[in-house]
Amino acid sequence: MRALRPGIRSGLDEWRVFGGDRYRRYLTIGLGAAGVSSLADAALTIPLLLVLGAPPALATLIGVLPIAGSAAQLAVPRLLERTDGNLRGVTLAITATGETRGIWLAIVTLGSVTHLLPTGLVIGLIAAIMTVAGAATTIGGANQLAWYGAVLAERERRFVAPRVMGVTLGLGAVLLLPAALLVQLLSPVTGVLVFALLFLLGGSAGVLELWAMARLPRPGRVRVRVPPTPATSNVELGRFVRIITLAAFGSGFGPYLSIYAISVLHQPPSFAIILTALGAGASLVTSTIVGGWLGHGSASRLLRVSFLLRGGSMLIGLLAFPANPLSGVVLCLVSVVVSAGAAAGTISANERLLRLVGREELFVAQGRYVAGVAAGTTGGQLLNAGLLAVAPLGYLPFAALFLASGVTRFFAAWRVDVSTSWSSATAAWRTDDLDPGKVGK
Repeated sequence: MRALRPGIRSGLDEWRVFGGDRYRRYLTIGLGAAGVSSLADAALTIPLLLVLGAPPALATLIGVLPIAGSAAQLAVPRLLERTDGNLRGVTLAITATGETRGIWLAIVTLGSVTHLLPTGLVIGLIAAIMTVAGAATTIGGANQLAWYGAVLAERERRFVAPRVMGVTLGLGAVLLLPAALLVQLLSPVTGVLVFALLFLLGGSAGVLELWAMARLPRPGRVRVRVPPTPATSNVELGRFVRIITLAAFGSGFGPYLSIYAISVLHQPPSFAIILTALGAGASLVTSTIVGGWLGHGSASRLLRVSFLLRGGSMLIGLLAFPANPLSGVVLCLVSVVVSAGAAAGTISANERLLRLVGREELFVAQGRYVAGVAAGTTGGQLLNAGLLAVAPLGYLPFAALFLASGVTRFFAAWRVDVSTSWSSATAAWRTDDLDPGKVGK
């Protein structure tokens, strides 16, 4: 058997280090978050809403509410001021609100199974839970990155943060494939009870994540410098946020593949879950590669590639018309490509943000970044839901959404500023540099 190439061997060594005792708590955080994001998120709630009878436009609208709520990230700097810089307490409280949502979704779904709650109320409660908890998860995740920066040396932060996000983004494939199988086999017998059981597993994963977070080193009192006006002096940051907002607008235009598969192609809910599982698998592979490479390479260039991947996948989606016997295969391909691009984009965008600003203004910059994503995605999805509400249900309105989303992402890719080379503005390090005796505790 031929020896692995040096680059591949180095990447595997870095992941082995990440799985060791020193970083075990960070790995556990990623594992718990992966369980929540796969078993208590849109991959299951959107098919459940459609099974309960919610129209596609309403399901799309419910999907955007958590993203709109995440704009509350702007209030985090003031919240830290009011709590005397208690980053640990604020982050744990916000994360607990979001990552335990599987428990509440399970209770509501059981209310539907036992007929204690009318269907309309169940749909409304799912929307409320996902709005509050989904926004809290986004805000808590941003605070976690700041926590890592407070307790880890910079070279360790560059090592740990992308890998935690990589595990979170990608490991869902391992969970969603059996989840799809359970829904396919059990839903004819148990109805929506199988969704309640899966939600409960997602809630348990959230408890595991919170336990691991509580065991991280304490970040101390984090003092945030909140300028009297928004931090506009950083020209690069302002341009970065505008590009991210534009790309998020294109993302909002993109239709939910699960809604299209069930409503137009008349696929079963299990197929919609499989689509998400394939996407999660692509995210896992992509984030594994990106997490190892990004410590040595250009975050801005990787961000541009991610826009191109996501835009191209939307144009491929135009081929998934009902008369095409391979439309299901096309949707699977779209899910894989768009998820790979999303994984690369999420990791590279967060890393780019951290490289653009100093630690003192990180929370203010994160607020602007998250608010930009929320505003862009919300605007796109509101137009998305409006089109689905007024247009006859079928291929044409979804084709318009695929096209608009793809073109917008390509335009964002053209507008994004990139570094002079693929390896510029970074400091290369070796696995040896991560020896506990050479870095800060």
